[in-house]
Amino acid sequence: MFKIQQFIFIISIAFSTSSFGSDKPFKAVQDLFSAISEINHEKMKSIVTSDFQLLEVGEDWDINDLIKVVNPSEYIRRNYFSVIKTKSSGNTAWVSYWNKATFTKGEMVEVVVWLESAVPIKDNNNWKIQMLHSTKIKPENLPKNILLSEYKI
Repeated sequence: MFKIQQFIFIISIAFSTSSFGSDKPFKAVQDLFSAISEINHEKMKSIVTSDFQLLEVGEDWDINDLIKVVNPSEYIRRNYFSVIKTKSSGNTAWVSYWNKATFTKGEMVEVVVWLESAVPIKDNNNWKIQMLHSTKIKPENLPKNILLSEYKI
């Protein structure tokens, strides 16, 4: 009887921590930027809600507007993040974070930095981004105490 209880306990832990969907809202943000780096338009669409809104440098975009500017190029994009804060309530969360991208082409490297916030919602046990607000800042204005981590798939 004790072994059956142990087995049930182990199985319940395994299912509660399994990857039947991400329980971390920020992972949706990381995945969106990975899809952008891969220039994978279908993956980009799968990570956002049908009513996705992007507030980008003073403009109001939907996913199709974003896809229009994500085109193949000779540049390699690498993404770096530092989460400021994450809050969640039920199936809705909001996250604020620093976002840095490096665009490399041969010896040339361009650095772009943003201060961003996102509203992921849980959809069928997966977090999807409903709203993203992006403020581009000069790389030299990134606070010196910010520790950015590269996100790789």
